[in-house]
Amino acid sequence: MASNKIVSLKEAISVIQDGDIVSYGGIIDGRRPVAAMREVAKQRKKNLIALSFLAVEDLLVGAGCIKAIRGCYTHLGVFGKAPCIHRALENHELVVDEIGHIDAQLQLMAPALGLPYVASPYCIGSDIIHPDYDYSEKLRSIARHPDKIGKKKYIFTENPFSEEHETVVLVPAIKPDVAIIHVGQVGAEGTVRIEGTQGLDVYAAFAADKVIVTAEEIVPESYVRRDPNRNSIPTTQVDMIVHVPWGAHPTALPGYYDMDMEALFAYQKAAKTAEGFEKWANEWIYCPSDHNEYLEKIGVPKMQQLTAVKPFGFKPRTSIEQLG
Repeated sequence: MASNKIVSLKEAISVIQDGDIVSYGGIIDGRRPVAAMREVAKQRKKNLIALSFLAVEDLLVGAGCIKAIRGCYTHLGVFGKAPCIHRALENHELVVDEIGHIDAQLQLMAPALGLPYVASPYCIGSDIIHPDYDYSEKLRSIARHPDKIGKKKYIFTENPFSEEHETVVLVPAIKPDVAIIHVGQVGAEGTVRIEGTQGLDVYAAFAADKVIVTAEEIVPESYVRRDPNRNSIPTTQVDMIVHVPWGAHPTALPGYYDMDMEALFAYQKAAKTAEGFEKWANEWIYCPSDHNEYLEKIGVPKMQQLTAVKPFGFKPRTSIEQLG
C-alpha cells in the first residue's frame, strides 16, 4: 500500500516558512541534504535560522535564505573558507551566535528528550559565554517562533548535587520547526536507516516539529524491519518522505557515492565574489527545472566516477585525484 507520507521535493520544502529554525542533516561534507537545500533556495525562503554548523549551507547564505545560526562551525572543510558566509558576516547580513561543539549537540539533545535545558561545563573559561557575544535577542527578532529561543544563550548556576563549589552552565533547548535529513534508505512508512555517522540527525528527528526525509531509495517497510538494529529513526518521527537519488551530491553518501571534490572546489572558487556566486547559482540552482535535470547536468560519467565500490562503501581515490 502506498504511503501518504511520500511527496515531491517541492511539496516537502513548501512547509518551511520564513523565519523557521531548520536543522540540516548529515555533517560538514557527508550525507548533506543538498537537493533539499537547492529547493529551499528555489522557493526563496527567507530569515531561516540554522543549527549546529554551516558548511555547504553556504549556498543558502548566498541565496539570502539563512539569516542566522546558533552553532559552532562555519567552513567548507578541506575546501577552505565558506565564501558566502564570510561575505555576509563582513556585510553584517548574517548573525552567528557561537556555542561550543558539544553544546551544539546538547541544544538538540535536550528537546529530543523533552528537556527545557541541560547543564554543561564545556564552555566555561572560553569567550563563547561572554555576555557581549550572546545574540539571543537578535535570533529571537528573526525567528517566526521567538519563544523557541531562550532569552539568554547561557545561564550560570551552581551544581546543586555537589558538596563543593561547582559552576555549571545551563544550555537552553532549541526545538527546530523543521529537520531535513538525507539517507540511503527509508521505509515507505518512514523507518530510516542511516549508514555511516548519524551526526545529530536522531536528536533532530525527535526534537523537530516536522521531519522531512529525502532518500536514495524508498523500500518496503518489511525490508528495513527485518534487521531493526540497523535502523536509526522510527516511522513516528517522520512526516514526509521524498525520493531523491543523488540527493546529497556534491557531498558524500556512505555506501552510495563519494564526494564530488571537483564540484566543491569549483563552488568555493566561484562563490568568492557575489557575482561569481550568482553565476554559479543560476547554473546549478535556478536553471535546472527539477532534480532530474540537475542529474542530467552532472552526467553519467561523473556519477560512475563517484559511485561507491561495494566492499569499501566509498570510491577509493588516487593521490592525484585527492588533490583535485
